[in-house]
Amino acid sequence: MGAVRRIVLCAGELSGDMHAANLVAALVSRWPGVAIEGMGGENCARAGMTVHFEHRDYALIGFTGVLTGLPKFVRLERSLKTLIDRADLLIAVDYPGLNLRLCAHAHRRGVPVLYYIAPQVWAWGERRVAKIRRVVDSMAVVLPFEEEYFRRARVRAEYVGHPFVVDHELPPARPWSEREWIALLPGSRESEVRTILPVLLEAARALRERRPELRFVIGKSPVVARELYREITARTDGGVEIGDDTVDVLGRARAAMVASGTATLQAALLETPLVVVYRTSRFNYFLAKRLVRIPHVGLVNVLAGREIAREFVQEGARPGEIADEMVRILDDAPGREETVECFRALRRRLGDGRGCERVAELAEELLA
Repeated sequence: MGAVRRIVLCAGELSGDMHAANLVAALVSRWPGVAIEGMGGENCARAGMTVHFEHRDYALIGFTGVLTGLPKFVRLERSLKTLIDRADLLIAVDYPGLNLRLCAHAHRRGVPVLYYIAPQVWAWGERRVAKIRRVVDSMAVVLPFEEEYFRRARVRAEYVGHPFVVDHELPPARPWSEREWIALLPGSRESEVRTILPVLLEAARALRERRPELRFVIGKSPVVARELYREITARTDGGVEIGDDTVDVLGRARAAMVASGTATLQAALLETPLVVVYRTSRFNYFLAKRLVRIPHVGLVNVLAGREIAREFVQEGARPGEIADEMVRILDDAPGREETVECFRALRRRLGDGRGCERVAELAEELLA
């Protein structure tokens, strides 16, 4: 690759920070003198990146959240563009609202752009594909159908496998006999926790009335204060624990109630049967309904092409009905095993690639 002075990387969310850390480690291992800086979190920092901007400081969600935080985001964007001006390469990781503007800036400055973990434009933003084609030099995609999707749109893309599988971010699934509780995963952002956790707690209360022996454990997001979980759980009748390690909470669960997003895929790869629950503000939901073009909100269902985990969304997220489905999962052993077999097939599909080692090679090709 020659003498590389600087790579700017932007990972604006917890999941992006987790996945980008493997890439940072691969780049540092390949070129010990490389300087990687930008936006990320503690995972990227541990891997060797200089994190100027912590993703947790920008953990907003929805259209209204972005509007209220606009001045802060404007300052962030200006600072990152200044870094890009003296960079050799920009690596954008998911987070399209900001990253596509950074890609356009890098393109204007003649800085090559590698996009790792593609924006889900196939779900909600096909109008952005033309922009991606103009401003992104190469894409490393992590979902099996994305390579063909982007190539049809004349975007250079390569499927590298999903980091949860190929970069070994998740442990092997536990046997059913070692599973101890019901997991509650209300999302990774504070706004999600405030909106979704009360629904999950009501569903847990309804489930406990039928199964008093069950334990319930919340998977705490690293970017949400424990005090918020305590504040919300204090309004219920208690009996719910708070776990610090989301993967451990999911991996030791007999079943899970999960907000749509990365955690649905984590649950599937850990072979934990689940329901998908999601609520947001009426305004955010109204706008999302106008944009989203796919029939499912849970990533595990998107990948399966059908609803293998029942979805309870917005007004349909009724605690009693969620509890009914959880009872069915717990009691229907043949149905549960069929679901787990679907999860295993999904793992095999997502493991077909070389992960961050290949992404590092793509970076080298752009810098050659």
